[in-house]
Amino acid sequence: MRWYQRAFLFCLLMIMSLIGFVLSHLIRTEPSVAIQDLLAAAPTQKIGSYDYFGTQLNPAQAVKLVRERELNPGDSTSFQRLGMVRITPQLIKQGENIFFDRKIGDTFGFQGIFGFGQGLSLFAPEINQAILALGGQPTSNLTITLLKDINLGGITLPAGSKIPTGLNVEKNGKFPIGLKPNGDITCAVCHVDLSKKGEVLNGVPNGDLAISLFVALASNSAAGFARLNEINFQDPELYKLGTGKTIIDSQGKPVKLPDPETLERLFDAAFLAVPFGNFESSIDFISNTTQIPTVFTFGTRPYLADGQFAIGPFGGLSAINNGVHSEINLLNNRELIEAATGIDQEFYLGILLQNAADERLRLPYDNIKPSQWLRAIAPDPFQAELEDQIPAPGTQIQSNLISPNLFAYNGLIFSPKTNNPSDLASGPFMFANNAMSAWQNSLQSPPNLSRENREALANGSVERGAKVFQDAGCVSCHTPPFFSDNLIHPIDEIGTNSARAESRLSLNNLLVPTKLYTFNTPVPIPANAEVIDVPTEGISESPTTLPKGLLPNGGYNTPSLIGLYLTAPYLHDGGVAVGKDALKINNDGSYAIVDPATTNPPNQWGLTGTLARFDETPNGQLDISKRILPDSANSLRALLDRQLRGWVIQANEANLGLRISNLDGRGHNFYVDPSTGFSYSQQSDLVNFLLALDEDPAHFWPRSARE
Repeated sequence: MRWYQRAFLFCLLMIMSLIGFVLSHLIRTEPSVAIQDLLAAAPTQKIGSYDYFGTQLNPAQAVKLVRERELNPGDSTSFQRLGMVRITPQLIKQGENIFFDRKIGDTFGFQGIFGFGQGLSLFAPEINQAILALGGQPTSNLTITLLKDINLGGITLPAGSKIPTGLNVEKNGKFPIGLKPNGDITCAVCHVDLSKKGEVLNGVPNGDLAISLFVALASNSAAGFARLNEINFQDPELYKLGTGKTIIDSQGKPVKLPDPETLERLFDAAFLAVPFGNFESSIDFISNTTQIPTVFTFGTRPYLADGQFAIGPFGGLSAINNGVHSEINLLNNRELIEAATGIDQEFYLGILLQNAADERLRLPYDNIKPSQWLRAIAPDPFQAELEDQIPAPGTQIQSNLISPNLFAYNGLIFSPKTNNPSDLASGPFMFANNAMSAWQNSLQSPPNLSRENREALANGSVERGAKVFQDAGCVSCHTPPFFSDNLIHPIDEIGTNSARAESRLSLNNLLVPTKLYTFNTPVPIPANAEVIDVPTEGISESPTTLPKGLLPNGGYNTPSLIGLYLTAPYLHDGGVAVGKDALKINNDGSYAIVDPATTNPPNQWGLTGTLARFDETPNGQLDISKRILPDSANSLRALLDRQLRGWVIQANEANLGLRISNLDGRGHNFYVDPSTGFSYSQQSDLVNFLLALDEDPAHFWPRSARE
């Protein structure tokens, strides 16, 4: 070959290489199959399908099962008798209506004893004034201005204070979503939020809701004392005023109750220490509040942070709906409280009644048995503490004690009476719980339409982050399509604060096998009602032991990562929290500290600097106006970065209230940073991937807009 021919070929090869190089940067290559799986849209609940204890059956499969049980598939009750729930548009709509408009809790206990409505009335003028000032515009955090001093827990919120309530008011709304003027609340107050444009986001946690403040406002918030750390009732300071009643306990002995004023002040202060957006759900004498969870629930069993709700219809989802509507009741099944915790049931009941919000319900004099007084003022328990509650079949094995099971940890089922047209939740047994489950399972995470997500998708950062997600081993637990392995991992493996993980351990030796009435059973339950056994295979070692992973020391479930961009802060306790202005992210993915955690209080670091921030003035007044929602991207970076996590933990530990509440942001020590061989650029890509996990993470626009 002549020299000029070789030169021509060389130039041609150089040109082709240059073209290939340019094209490789202009045209994004298709991801591998594994990456495609990570970026694929998750499956959805199918209309016309049947739920069978967490398994979705198509109509043919459901009919086959009915025939195998020698029942008639032409009779709709045959499916209900086996524990199936048919998914229909009507059922989903009914579930939505119950979720938004049906009150939670019993009127007798929640209002008459606890006094939630009384407490809310203290803010009523301010709430109405703030909504009027909106001029019909929406807000995701109604901020009120106090018209008078409010004294709580020995601290004063002075008149003129700005209070961010976290309440959502939609466009032209007359009252906050999920809140009723009479003080009743619905599921929507916690599990609905608004977008920046004022759009209603169903299923998104209301992460800055001032739950702790509203609870502390209740006139008898001490009635919830069993939901926080065990108190030393031998402490003489609790009896210093001598205003507590003397009651007769279960053994027939006279016992002095603590001073109601002292106890109320103590628990107001304890509740105020809980960050906004956190809630307490179980009577276990452990301060172990958790974040409000999302209700993007399809395919993500088990439920709650520790995975305690794992069996029954919709794979445990109906169980958690039941728990919300049952365990909020303060007075029901006090016999179980005594069996599980050792506190005398009469002593427990006496504390609740001696300072009841409705003065007519208070203990009238000394040397009275509280349970006898309760029946004197409320002869029918089903019109009082057992309103809309039914003991689960097989739980009343003793005369008074209602035993727990894996579906209902207090042994009670929320199921209002059938054929009551004035009650949205009226229907056959378990109708309301199952209807809400069907609606929740129909929800999808709203698409992440932020500018940052659009850019991360366009420049390939999301795809690269998916690769990092694989390489870092995240996929071993957070497996697609729902990014959960649906398992409970022991506390020793996860390493987070164990308080919530231990919540149900005291009930393990009290559990009885789980049974439910068939779903065609009317309420009240007839004497000959048919009963079905709820399967627990694969969930627990036996029908009477807690779900696998919880024993012996507790554990946490693997949460789904879908919708992560909407759910900051992170971990079950919300302890990994960083504000938007705390970090500056450089072009190479590294970061610079803009607002250090060494300030006092730590500004924008941890819960101390975000959802639990308060400034106390020298004269004992409290300023909570600076409480803010953490930033999703910065909080995720702190979850993944060893150094930043250390700063978060340091900030949380500087807060006495958080230490008492067991909220620290520790654990899940699976870092993706230079200490584990990953660059900051890879860390940024992983953050972008996690923030992209919405209803269809590979695309910017909503799936519905493309169909």
